[in-house]
Amino acid sequence: MDDWLDGNAIAGVLVEIFGRDMTTVVRGCPSCGARHEVGAHRLYRGAGLVLRCPSCDDVALRLALADDRRLVTFQGTWSVELPA
Repeated sequence: MDDWLDGNAIAGVLVEIFGRDMTTVVRGCPSCGARHEVGAHRLYRGAGLVLRCPSCDDVALRLALADDRRLVTFQGTWSVELPA
């Protein structure tokens, strides 16, 4: 049994924080150079949430949830397209 979920499992939390669907955002991994949509990444749950590259397992995002705030740390190149 796998100990991770696909990146789509974090969709609701990301919409809460950013106000839009982030699962289709493309991330470039600085370790292996692969480019994947956030939804294709692997989500690990523990004290916080961690997204990892599906190609090399490098950390893509760390998310800590507190009652009064959200701490998000991004790694790599995130390409977010916003409407004009």
